[in-house]
Amino acid sequence: MMRVIILTSTPYGTACRCLPELLASDMIEVICVVWAEGGVSSRAFKWYNFKLEKVLKIGLIGALNGIRIRPWFQGGPTEHIEALCNKFSIPLHRPGVLNSERTVEIFKKANADLGLSLGNGYISRRIFSIPRLGMINMHGERLPQYQNAQSVIWPIYNMERTTGLTIHQIDDKIDTGPILYQEEYSIEFHASLKETVTNTTRQTCNKAAHAVRHVCENYDELSKKAKSQTNGKSYTTPSFWAFLTIGRNNRKLYESASQQK
Repeated sequence: MMRVIILTSTPYGTACRCLPELLASDMIEVICVVWAEGGVSSRAFKWYNFKLEKVLKIGLIGALNGIRIRPWFQGGPTEHIEALCNKFSIPLHRPGVLNSERTVEIFKKANADLGLSLGNGYISRRIFSIPRLGMINMHGERLPQYQNAQSVIWPIYNMERTTGLTIHQIDDKIDTGPILYQEEYSIEFHASLKETVTNTTRQTCNKAAHAVRHVCENYDELSKKAKSQTNGKSYTTPSFWAFLTIGRNNRKLYESASQQK
């Protein structure tokens, strides 16, 4: 029996999709869910400095556009994590800040075999090293090609026709740990970029729960075959000009796909 602890920073999304699937397995025991609703870091200065550096890199318009398109990547509605935990009688902890002493205490008390990161930013070593087997993360894109990337849009920027999902071991950086499981599939192109992103993201979200369950049930075997990442490339929110290129490329790829049907 694999004893797992779920860590999420959002009340909706991947964790909510994965929880029922994990509970349906007779090989997995979900000890508890940790909802870190207070964000990533208790160091406000460090957090604001990171955000400022990002805005300087992509521009104010790019940052505002990133906020505008954020709902495109939600993958459709889900139940609230608190409602799901109540429904299935799973303990829910709310430590506030993710990398906090309270989170450390919860993880130590849980005594889990494996931690699951389902919708988080950076997780510090003092958290991910606590479970016996460490922690794994579900990343909605192919690795190592698209580390720290919002799914779908950057492959379109590079004029590619496929996207994917990756489950990897967590290490000290973001999206750089050994790969345990990966799927690659076609982007669902539509005339508008919004439709392309929302429909393809929904496809990724539908696959995510089954993938996470598969990795938890077969972790010992998969960890022995895990592949280290080399030549990775990190992405962030696109600048306004990069976003315009993504829109143009989406139109070209959509028209090409339509002609091939």
